[in-house]
Amino acid sequence: MSNKGNVDIGIGVNLMDVTEAQTLRLKDGRIGTVTENMGDGQWVEMRFQDDDVELIHSQEIDAII
Repeated sequence: MSNKGNVDIGIGVNLMDVTEAQTLRLKDGRIGTVTENMGDGQWVEMRFQDDDVELIHSQEIDAII
């Protein structure tokens, strides 16, 4: 929830359009590369600069960069 009391529902990025090798910025500031799109519009697998691979939910994504 933001400081203004609004709920962020995370609909800024349509994951159905995201492909492997695209770069995404998360709301926590981390930047990573998509290694797999699950194709469900909710989840992608991403690799970060430290080679850590994580499953990321759409609500965690800020933007395609």
